[in-house]
Amino acid sequence: FGTREDIVFFKASEYARQLGIPRLFLTANSGARIGMAQSLKDRFQICFVDAQDPSKGFKYIYMTQENYAELLQKYGGDVSKMPVLGQEQQLELDGGKSETVFRITDVIGEEQDLGVENLMGSGLIAGETSRAYNDIFTLTLVIGRTVGIGAYLVRLGQRTIQKTRNAPIILTGYQALNKLMGREIYTTNDQLGGPMIMYPNGVSHLLAETHLDTVSRALEWLAFV
Repeated sequence: FGTREDIVFFKASEYARQLGIPRLFLTANSGARIGMAQSLKDRFQICFVDAQDPSKGFKYIYMTQENYAELLQKYGGDVSKMPVLGQEQQLELDGGKSETVFRITDVIGEEQDLGVENLMGSGLIAGETSRAYNDIFTLTLVIGRTVGIGAYLVRLGQRTIQKTRNAPIILTGYQALNKLMGREIYTTNDQLGGPMIMYPNGVSHLLAETHLDTVSRALEWLAFV
């Protein structure tokens, strides 16, 4: 979800509430879009604690003076418009030499819909989904992996049909949890939010084998509304 997708979702849900008609949410997503402009990533370099063993971590990220000068020129020499903030730093090199680099302290970004503005949109559609549940009939069809705000929307909409394969409802992936706990506990996302988890705990109310079966079950449910 980026801000544009959030607005479309919000307007569609709001329109359903105005008309008093059922709102169906067909979902397969990767949550709020968070990333970094590739044009900036290509300019970054890393000062590791130990260059021979990156697993020990890093001290800071930086740009060479040449890359910084190119970026500054791109913005007409106006520092206030720069997508990164920082300060000069002496980078120690082999042989006791050093080089002046631009140490990055803040990354503002160079493209829309890649940063924290998307989290504001997530709050917008979460609130709208809560209002929709109170005002009209809401139903969610989970036909693929749904993550983060997508998983929250599933729960806020209350009524859920989940496909039995490749459609986990999760807040974060199993790899991230394994890293957090320092060992391999989970091997798939289905162990976190698959049908064998979400159906018994009441998050999912019906299960379906295929995309078509999911839609068919939704139509059957609508027949009782």
